[in-house]
Amino acid sequence: AGDLSAAFRAAKANFLIVAFRSDWRFSPQRSQEIVKALLDNELSVTYAELDTVHGHDSFLMVDPHYHALMRAYMQSIEV
Repeated sequence: AGDLSAAFRAAKANFLIVAFRSDWRFSPQRSQEIVKALLDNELSVTYAELDTVHGHDSFLMVDPHYHALMRAYMQSIEV
């Protein structure tokens, strides 16, 4: 495996990482590893972990809490 922190070294973006507790394919622990790698590079990262029942497909479902989170993050972006 590679060095996740090194993979993000050249990044210049702000990041939003959303994990779903019921996701067995991409666990919240893996998302937390990504957050750590971003923070190792002093990058701006927002992390949210949501309770859902739809597992890996949660981001595809109608979920008011998830949609409100995404809306708030997108509205906070300055262009």
